[in-house]
Amino acid sequence: MSSADQPREFDVVVIGGGTGGYSAALRAAGLGMTVGLIEKELVGGTCLHRGCIPSKALLHAAEVVEALDDGSKRWGISGGPLSIDMNMMSATRDHIVEMNYKG
Repeated sequence: MSSADQPREFDVVVIGGGTGGYSAALRAAGLGMTVGLIEKELVGGTCLHRGCIPSKALLHAAEVVEALDDGSKRWGISGGPLSIDMNMMSATRDHIVEMNYKG
């Protein structure tokens, strides 16, 4: 049995490393408690990796498209035909998730 498999005692054990669990674990550690964080996948949870953050990144891209369309129709601003590169949009979304995960 390795040292990682040895029983340990914690002041606080947080189940789930999503935004709430991660914040609770950091706060408890900041108060000087020993903290165990249990997460079956990646810290950040569904919100960061598959839910809120990726969705908001794509919503922002849609808002940019809408603003460009409004600029053309309402203000007479144009920059040529609009095109959307879904591969680049997906890469940007993934980069945003990765930066939040590392941060």
